Amino acid sequence: MANIGMKLLKYAILNEDENSYSVVKTMGKAISASISINTSEGSLYADDTLAEFETSFQSANVTLTLDDDNDTVFSEILGKTMDTTSGIVSSSINDNSPYIGFGYIVSKVKNNVKTYRAQFFPKIKFKPFIPDANTKGDSITYGTPSIEGTTIANNSGIWEQHVDKTTEAEAITALTAFFVQVTPPIND
Repeated sequence: MANIGMKLLKYAILNEDENSYSVVKTMGKAISASISINTSEGSLYADDTLAEFETSFQSANVTLTLDDDNDTVFSEILGKTMDTTSGIVSSSINDNSPYIGFGYIVSKVKNNVKTYRAQFFPKIKFKPFIPDANTKGDSITYGTPSIEGTTIANNSGIWEQHVDKTTEAEAITALTAFFVQVTPPIND
């Protein structure tokens, strides 16, 4: 299947129990998402050949490009202070970004048939950023903010979930359901 679109960036603060989320909110309008998985790898050589190979998930880096760096949204997900009266956002060395659940909808097509994927990351923390700025030139060039985050496994060992649906409405319902799931922690 070929990806042909992306929309509906949603997030919610992960509650302290790490099994539920606060209110689901819209992050902004999606431009792109890039996911890079970090793994640990080990190789065992025997009789001068590779006998065993193991790889395991460690984390994933997520880079999002959005249409806007809305102060209300990014103050919340980056742990910054925003004075609601003056609108001043303060970045401090004491800021602590909360873990959030994050997801979006991907439009796909194969053999001229569209499907929609609800993509979800249950535990991610975003890093502070300041958008790039450029002077105006001869032509109009849009500058869009990008934000980077790291996703790790939740208490159940899950770091990513997705489901494909036949309609966009079904995918939106599925994305919303990811935020209200409660999964028990892994027993040691």
